[in-house]
Amino acid sequence: MATAGALAAGPTGRLFAQAGGATTLVASSSQREIWPGQVTTVLTLGDSFPSRTLRVRRWDLLDVELQNDLREPTNIHWHGLAAPPEDDGHPMDVVPAGGRRAYRFLVEEPAGTYWYHPHPDGRTASQVYRGLAGFLIVEDEAEQALGLPSGEFDLPLLLQDRRRRADGSLTYAPTPMDLMSGLLGDAGLVNGVPQSVLDVAASAYRLRLLNGSNARVMRVAFEDGRRFDVIAGDGGLLDQAIGATELWLAPGERAEVVVDFSAATLGRSVRLVSAAFSSAGPGMGMGGGAGQGAFLPLATFRVSRPGPAPRPLPARLAMPALLDPARASATRRFVMDMRMPPGAGAFTINGLSFEPDRVDVKVERGVQETWEVVNLSGEPHPFHVHGTQFQVVRRSGQALMPHERGLKDTVLVWPGETVELAIRFERHAGLYVLHCHNLEHEDAGMMLNLEVR
Repeated sequence: MATAGALAAGPTGRLFAQAGGATTLVASSSQREIWPGQVTTVLTLGDSFPSRTLRVRRWDLLDVELQNDLREPTNIHWHGLAAPPEDDGHPMDVVPAGGRRAYRFLVEEPAGTYWYHPHPDGRTASQVYRGLAGFLIVEDEAEQALGLPSGEFDLPLLLQDRRRRADGSLTYAPTPMDLMSGLLGDAGLVNGVPQSVLDVAASAYRLRLLNGSNARVMRVAFEDGRRFDVIAGDGGLLDQAIGATELWLAPGERAEVVVDFSAATLGRSVRLVSAAFSSAGPGMGMGGGAGQGAFLPLATFRVSRPGPAPRPLPARLAMPALLDPARASATRRFVMDMRMPPGAGAFTINGLSFEPDRVDVKVERGVQETWEVVNLSGEPHPFHVHGTQFQVVRRSGQALMPHERGLKDTVLVWPGETVELAIRFERHAGLYVLHCHNLEHEDAGMMLNLEVR
């Protein structure tokens, strides 16, 4: 298992499970040493911190049984996959303490970086913070034919922040300020490891970046400002690679980048960081302390050995199934806001706080719509939709980011900003949710029931 200061090449040493035969994930508590010499209680799925990485192939039957050995209810949401509603992990569809349930459905999404985590109403933030979250990586033949970095050169990196306490524990005890902004930590963890160091070869690497934090927006960059190629977002590969030096990733968002270490002198190190910014949005100054926008070191890449010469990226990566915004037949508006004092019911969408028995939005399968998502609060909100992928059409505040030029399921909406989406539900009829992926905001009511008919 990875220890502090040494980062395994994937969560807990690349522990993978192939779907295509039932895989049992046991949710349980366990003792782990996160900071050296300090043992704390964490929550695990598959006896792994972070949770086990699952790899499946497109058109496989995902067949997972959850055994809940916790003392509280939990479930699994397959974030980014359009699972049938009965398998999606609705906040009220939970497995009681001591219970079991099976999740079985066909994976229809293209190759990409997805993830899974619990979604019980009012308990999501606590359970994710204590360890329940893992990668779900989908592969297909078209992607594998591209010759992208693979094997040891394909690294899933779960980026999180945690609050280091004197006893080294992962105690979840949010203050009123934490409820307002979301719980923000002062230490960066990558694959569950603080002060991570990863020995790499002098070659090109595919980094699968997942912001699995409760609330922290990350401005991901290399400290030396080096350029990388963005090749994928939430919903899989882009049509072509886009060069960048930084990426904004809100909780729930993913991006894949290819970075080239081949020109580095052996022994040289470079840090991956979340650079400072203002919580009001890009270009608005710097954050301070450990608050939203604070500078946060994530991992150090140490070039320790020679490696194979990088292959050029293909001119065309994929053909994402993008929508034509002009074909929308309806427009909806979702206004995200919050009241004081923060707490249950204080976080709203269209003036409503989550009620499990109320259906708030009804949409028709196969009908394309335009959604305008508005943030009237002073906090950034990641807007996440279950049951489909969408595309970002435009932002009122700035240009689209590179990873927003493909399919997505989560989009960051800055204070005062309006983001326009093109969206269509095609797969399944039934009850889903849409919500803020700041987990403290979600647990406090910033979520609506969505019925697909």
